[in-house]
Amino acid sequence: MASLLLGALIIVLFIQLGILRRRIEQLERTLHTTKSTAVLPSTQGDATTAARAELVTYVKDQYARGARRLEIEAALIEHGWAPGDVAAAFTALTSQFGQREAPPVSSPASDAFIAWLREDWLLKLGALLLLIALGWFTTYAFMNNWIGPAGRITLGLLVGVLVLVLGAWRIRSYVVQGGVFLVVGSTTILLSVFAARIMYDFFTPTTALIIMFLSTVFVATQSVVYRRPPLARAALVLAAIAPLLTAAADPSAVGLFTYLLVITVGSVVVATYSGDRFLLPLSLIIMSLYSLPFWSGGGGDERPVLLLFALTFGALYFVVHAGSVLRGSPSVRQYDLASAALSGLFLLFWIMTVAPTEWQSLLLSAWTIVYLVGSYLLFRATGDALIVYVYAGTGVAFLAAATAAELSGPALVIAYAIETAAVVILTHVVVRSSATAVTVSWLFSVPLILALPFLEAGEWRDGQFREALAVVATTAGVLVITSMYFFAQARLTSDVVLRKLAGILAIVGSVVVYALLWRISHLLLPESLAVMSVLVAYTVIGIGSYISGLRQPERALQVYGGCLIGFVTLRLLFIDVWDMEMSGRIVTFALIGVLLMATAFIGRKQSV
Repeated sequence: MASLLLGALIIVLFIQLGILRRRIEQLERTLHTTKSTAVLPSTQGDATTAARAELVTYVKDQYARGARRLEIEAALIEHGWAPGDVAAAFTALTSQFGQREAPPVSSPASDAFIAWLREDWLLKLGALLLLIALGWFTTYAFMNNWIGPAGRITLGLLVGVLVLVLGAWRIRSYVVQGGVFLVVGSTTILLSVFAARIMYDFFTPTTALIIMFLSTVFVATQSVVYRRPPLARAALVLAAIAPLLTAAADPSAVGLFTYLLVITVGSVVVATYSGDRFLLPLSLIIMSLYSLPFWSGGGGDERPVLLLFALTFGALYFVVHAGSVLRGSPSVRQYDLASAALSGLFLLFWIMTVAPTEWQSLLLSAWTIVYLVGSYLLFRATGDALIVYVYAGTGVAFLAAATAAELSGPALVIAYAIETAAVVILTHVVVRSSATAVTVSWLFSVPLILALPFLEAGEWRDGQFREALAVVATTAGVLVITSMYFFAQARLTSDVVLRKLAGILAIVGSVVVYALLWRISHLLLPESLAVMSVLVAYTVIGIGSYISGLRQPERALQVYGGCLIGFVTLRLLFIDVWDMEMSGRIVTFALIGVLLMATAFIGRKQSV
């Protein structure tokens, strides 16, 4: 029975090999025909047209498989197509499908993975089965003592090197297949060295790391030569895993970060030559994962040196991202900016968790200047307001952290309020964009939220009202000053958006002023007199705003004044009527009623 199954399996295997051989021959004939047609002179007419039509069909099919334009162009040029014909094929494809229906440059990650898995799936399945078979064979040989310890490790390294060489040879003609062999070969070397360290204590940790690193460098080099971004990413991941496979008894954090700096610089070089923007955030993710133990207090005496490494990483990421932003087109710049924001967050975590307390504010202030100046220079060079959001926003985060490191309590809220007003005004001065000003003005929500506890009655009764007074007055003041600035700019530019923004800030600031008046009146006057005085003041302001809106005319002022009068009326009817003494109730209702009735005679023309 077993022999029958084995025979059937052999027959099926030969059938599959025959099918695969015919497929390879057909692909080679097609490739040869395509290459021959590509060098025909333009005077051939119909033949050239047919070849270009076939080229457009090929490009369309590759798009459907999830390939990117750079990969398709590289493969076509490598097989003899002229760059002009390749560019014409992409143009024809875009014209054929229209602006809306043109195939996407990239596909979702799930679709791309399925397309990758579907292409040459027999090869990938075979590679997996081969790895499993090699593992079983090695295990069986070890169990039966066929091979000694040195021979076992040598065999594993030799197999890995041979598979690497096979991948380097195969990638010349078949990029995907060669990439699979390269990854399998490097992985085999890593596992062999790991087994040598764990089982037989062969090699030193440094020697083991160098061997594994060299195998990944070979893979990364092939990815640059043949423009294979997935291969470069696989090489980076393998290089990042290598330190975990050295089995060092007493690992050095400084040595680890020196190695990580090397592979980070390598990923920058590879990304520069290949144009793969995903390598930088991938290396940043790897660095963050290795940094987690040190953010939680690990590192011991090496922490100061590790902080220097972190600052070096931060400077490297900043320079590389700035260069990518300058060189990149607006359509892909958002990925560079997102990576730049993540690198700033990475650096912020290092400074806040590892730097000594006395150095934190200085380091944070320095990086605040770096990011704000970088934001200004990059915006001047590109004119992209998104750069201001990312770089200036990161700088503001550093500034807020530096302020929190130096101040606390009321002083912190006051500093945040002043810094927010300065950031909002300076951003508009630099960018001159009303939309950007509106977005940045949301920063005022931070000091407003922090100032709310200082409006509670307890803050004004325990003798510490001076701190609460300073916080609320500063918050109201910066809102009013900022609104005045935007009102002035709106008059100069006739910008409706700036005028609306100024109005919103003025309303929010006036509400804070009203709350401040309420607390001050209760601090200086008896309860009933304080309520009466403040409500009368609210009524006068509301009437003045409403009448001013009628005269200008200004609908917003009318609504503002009406809302304020409505608030006073509702409070009188539903709250103060029950809380005030009878005498205070009579006087308050009478005064406000007279004020409201007097509006009938203000600004009215005499009727004939």
